[in-house]
Amino acid sequence: MTQEILYVCEEIHPTITKKFLQSPVHVHDHPELSIILSGEAVYSIKDKTYIIRKGELVLFNPNVSHSVYLSPQTQYKDLHIGYSKLTESVMDYFEKTGNDFIILKLSSEKKYFYSLCEELLQEYRLRKKDCRTMIHSLATQLLVLIYRELVKEGVAPSEHLCNMGYPDKRKVVEFITHYINENYMNEISLDMFAKDMYLSQVYISKIFKEETGSSPINYLIKTRLSKAKELLEEQDLPIKVVSGQVGYEDAYHFSKLFKKYYGYAPSALKRHKN
Repeated sequence: MTQEILYVCEEIHPTITKKFLQSPVHVHDHPELSIILSGEAVYSIKDKTYIIRKGELVLFNPNVSHSVYLSPQTQYKDLHIGYSKLTESVMDYFEKTGNDFIILKLSSEKKYFYSLCEELLQEYRLRKKDCRTMIHSLATQLLVLIYRELVKEGVAPSEHLCNMGYPDKRKVVEFITHYINENYMNEISLDMFAKDMYLSQVYISKIFKEETGSSPINYLIKTRLSKAKELLEEQDLPIKVVSGQVGYEDAYHFSKLFKKYYGYAPSALKRHKN
């Protein structure tokens, strides 16, 4: 399963309260990272109480019961990130230690860690094009920094630290095909994958063709045209609308690609259907 960011949630309590604020006891069916950005909070985790302050974080495995208390006179801000899965190194840490949550005080990477948090929040707030890709990259970097802190504290092995060998080809190709299948209607480029994976465009094209017999761009075109054919066969939509729904703003360019691939124009398919 490819790692996905399920949600980003920023909670702010800027006003001073006169009474305790408490969240209900709850669990998540996925890992969650909670980062204190300012102030402090009292976390109740599996019936034990912990005071978590700025510069500290909590990383939960799935199904760990917890709740959060805010004391009176507290101004507080935090960030929660839900992951479909954790990085291999952090998952291995949980498995080998038997722990199901981490409370960590940041040290050497603290300044950089918080700069990534702010960058992630900016992406989340502004919702610019391809923000999901940026948020995924930044949220994954946070997990990498957490593992490095665990290694520095001597509670995690260093075997997962940087290996400059190329990643597993099959996993790279699976990620790209899954992304295209889910996002074919959006703007997608080889450069986007290269930047996100820290791999060269030439290398990505090479291994993709080795695994699938096609280039990433041809796979994208094939996916878009296949979806377009389905829409034309199943719904009575104008060609320009179908073109836009599969990621082509230029309906003329779309029609040329469609005819080149299938041997007939999309308008012919509409006439045949009618």
